[in-house]
Amino acid sequence: MSEKQDLLNLTGRIHQLVDYGIVTVDELNQIKSFCNDEISRLNSSEFIERAEIDWNDYKIREQSTNHEIDAGTAMDMTNAFSKSDDIAGVYKEILHISYEVATDLFKNNTKVKIFIGADKYGLVFLYEDENKNEYYILDNKLAKEKIIKDEFDNYKKTYNDGLKSILDALIRRYDPVTSNTERFILYDTFYAELVRLKPKYPNLVISFHPAMHVSDDLIEVVRDDGTSFKANYNHRLTFIMILGYYEGNKFIPISGLGAYDRNGLCPPGC
Repeated sequence: MSEKQDLLNLTGRIHQLVDYGIVTVDELNQIKSFCNDEISRLNSSEFIERAEIDWNDYKIREQSTNHEIDAGTAMDMTNAFSKSDDIAGVYKEILHISYEVATDLFKNNTKVKIFIGADKYGLVFLYEDENKNEYYILDNKLAKEKIIKDEFDNYKKTYNDGLKSILDALIRRYDPVTSNTERFILYDTFYAELVRLKPKYPNLVISFHPAMHVSDDLIEVVRDDGTSFKANYNHRLTFIMILGYYEGNKFIPISGLGAYDRNGLCPPGC
């Protein structure tokens, strides 16, 4: 469904509610006030205010192993990224994958490979449908946006030349022969929760908080070809993922389930 059709559906529902006498003049004035506030926010280039995350409200587990990290570690991981002076603020924004996009992705999949790209506004989540040779943008969309391969490659190049090069310099202070990630795997853990919670919450999303690993532990990593090796993931990019929803002019995180990728996204050499 196009974004124009989404707008027609939204305004059509308001028109229907007025016709049925469910929405009154006072409530239409509230909608008008809300729209004026949103126009002001867009004109001033402000972002939606995000609620402060209390990681104590979450059980955060690695997607494939179920290994749990505590709230202090989650805070250290997100702070390592968000408070770094080496990383531009545009890259520190939280990204979302909407319920609608997740439903599309997991229609026939239990896990999805997501590539990281970037443009002048920040990070971009990308998807390649290898069976159809089609390419899409996933984040902050109500439906995945089809792009051509040149655009797909340009988004990846912008990330590689920008944020990835900065992160590579950081990680090489500690491990001079390694580099950061270009893609990650999203499992269907959150999709199952989205389906379960959809009747209760509208406008559901998976919310991705950029973070960096802070552990010096050596972890066994399995490549796509089945071979494995030991790696230290300290200072490697990852995302801590939670669920949330939009209500009025707020984005509200849902406490409970949280996840991260143990492998710091794509293992080196994959």
